[in-house]
Amino acid sequence: MNYYETVRNLAVTHLPEMKRHRRYLHENPELAHEEFLTQQRVIEVLTELNIPYTILAETGVVGIIQGSHPGKTVLLRGDMDALPIQEEVDIPFRSQIDGKMHACGHDGHTAGLLGVAMILNAMKDEIHGNVKLMFQPAEETDGGAQTMIEEGIMDNPKVDAAFGLHLGGHLEHGKIEIKYGPMFGAPDEFEIRIQGRGGHAASPEQTIDPIMIATQIIQSAQTLLTRQKDPMKPAVISFTSIHAGEGLNVIPDTCYLGGTIRTLYPDTRQFLADKLQEIVNTLCELNGASASFEFMPSYPPLINDDATTRFAHQQLINYFGENQVSEKEFASLGAEDFAYVALAVPSCYYNVGIFEDGHDEPVHHHPKFAWNDDILETTSASLAILALDYLSLHKI
Repeated sequence: MNYYETVRNLAVTHLPEMKRHRRYLHENPELAHEEFLTQQRVIEVLTELNIPYTILAETGVVGIIQGSHPGKTVLLRGDMDALPIQEEVDIPFRSQIDGKMHACGHDGHTAGLLGVAMILNAMKDEIHGNVKLMFQPAEETDGGAQTMIEEGIMDNPKVDAAFGLHLGGHLEHGKIEIKYGPMFGAPDEFEIRIQGRGGHAASPEQTIDPIMIATQIIQSAQTLLTRQKDPMKPAVISFTSIHAGEGLNVIPDTCYLGGTIRTLYPDTRQFLADKLQEIVNTLCELNGASASFEFMPSYPPLINDDATTRFAHQQLINYFGENQVSEKEFASLGAEDFAYVALAVPSCYYNVGIFEDGHDEPVHHHPKFAWNDDILETTSASLAILALDYLSLHKI
């Protein structure tokens, strides 16, 4: 495309501003639903650029860049919230808030999207349609993306496609990684309460031991993964909490279990939830106990649209070169609430690498998570190119 050089130049020109915004956000991390300072910084930049905006989900912002030509609408997303972690990185712009830290790169996602705003705002003559900039709160908790969708971000004008990215500590600095199909899992949770009959530990025959039943449930649940689930569809059932009794010579009345079911496919997700509940009810009935089972669905799996991902893959190769863009082989059973966006419209979510030789691998959600913010030149350019190319290739 003949505007690629313009994007390159603007990404380089605005890199110092992006880094300044990133470092301000890093110094002032805000947890989910508390992103008021972050929101204010976003509004200040959009206002300086004369980009109209609206507030959604209380602390979220959506800006809209209207091109000089009519056309479709693309959404670009950056999440904004930090984590309840005490930073241990010795940098000049380390967190100034005790117990809070940008340990997942969302400061970079936000600053990079501000860079996209700067780039595209200067290129309205090349835009055939509209670009919505989704500055999203609360990715780390209850899914701010869903709230913004419920409050109308996909409408007026209707969004036709969406793109988003994540900084990847496993990937070489500047490299881009595309994943077709499922990319992140559904992080559902469950709680189980087993009601038995307690008694003296010396007379177990007079009791209905809920701990013994709990062990049977834990063991039986693993057979769902190895003998009943489709082996070509990855999933994990992890029991992460078990509580029962206090006395060492007393079998308790009740035992509580909790954990997570991680899946990549909607059919596997429902199958495992139903089957785990069936195991709980059956084993408790066989042992004369009763049970309650609560399944708590969370984010859906993030599944990239094949056609949109093929488009993104090719356009990113066109811009960055074939050696810089690779295809991710395996999905992750971690979670990402861009999944709600991907359910609403054809979407592609991808990784941009931040690992540098001679440095420790940046581990997300770790107090020593750190990265070189020169990468914002790549993140901003990649999103800008995808928006421009999509709208150009889908002219009305």
